Amino acid sequence: MIRHHFGYDAPSRAKAGKRLRPQLLLRTALEEGGRIECAIDAAVAIEILHNYSLVHDDIEDGDDLRHGRPTLWAQYGVPHGINAGDALCAISYLTLLHEEAVVPPDRVLEMLHVLHDANLRMCEGQGLDIDFETKSHVTMPQYLDMIAGKTGALFAASCELGSLAAKSDRARARAYAALGRAYGLAFQIRDDVLGTWGSSDLTGKPSGADIARRKWGFPVVWALALPPSDERSVVERAYAQSARLDAAGVAGVIVALEGLGARAAADDAHDRALDAADRLASESSLDRHRSIREFLAAGARRVA
Repeated sequence: MIRHHFGYDAPSRAKAGKRLRPQLLLRTALEEGGRIECAIDAAVAIEILHNYSLVHDDIEDGDDLRHGRPTLWAQYGVPHGINAGDALCAISYLTLLHEEAVVPPDRVLEMLHVLHDANLRMCEGQGLDIDFETKSHVTMPQYLDMIAGKTGALFAASCELGSLAAKSDRARARAYAALGRAYGLAFQIRDDVLGTWGSSDLTGKPSGADIARRKWGFPVVWALALPPSDERSVVERAYAQSARLDAAGVAGVIVALEGLGARAAADDAHDRALDAADRLASESSLDRHRSIREFLAAGARRVA
């Protein structure tokens, strides 16, 4: 089942994931003077933990396709999907323990704490995201709290783990965590844009899938904070429903969001988040060679 999730049984047809988090971890370690050998197990662990969250996320959202292939639960059933996701979570922590071969045990213990804390925060964010689906209104501060956990936690942990693997001190590792969290904000805003306007080839899911489920992404949260208007009313009525939106409903919401300027607002917020991360790096003397910032900026600036 895990082989199916990763596409190992159909390599010619399966689309590889972006591997953003492990790449971020390794780049941070190298930036801080560490060796790949001291960070590779942590990088594998963070990617496996991320995939455990995807397996459970597909169940919670009812998504039966990922990158054009049946999701694990759709292929094998919900009980097997939950169990396989739990197994991935356990594998993640066991993988990180392999670091003891090249990293002092007390430092590995610290890294395990970071990974567990990120998992907890990610679950908190996912809980908020699920709860939002029954809400008729979500504020921007509430949305930002949600993505700080759901997305920002693993980005922060990736940077922090890479720094710790390179034997940076605790304060510097926490500074790197803040940098990763800032990029997580930019990444999620861009992901929300793709979930609304992105093609299925790029997202791996049907176009407008987030709107169909009435997900509270940045464009919708921003739009419903505007003064009353006909276009705002279209979005408000759609998100006041309890049922999944049909194709016509999705199309109507997307047209209304476009008319309100939600896509441009999301792009502006995304760029501000990248600028804030850049300032944070400069002020704390992080990422002196800019390899992390250039990598993350390229990943966040995906084209819909």
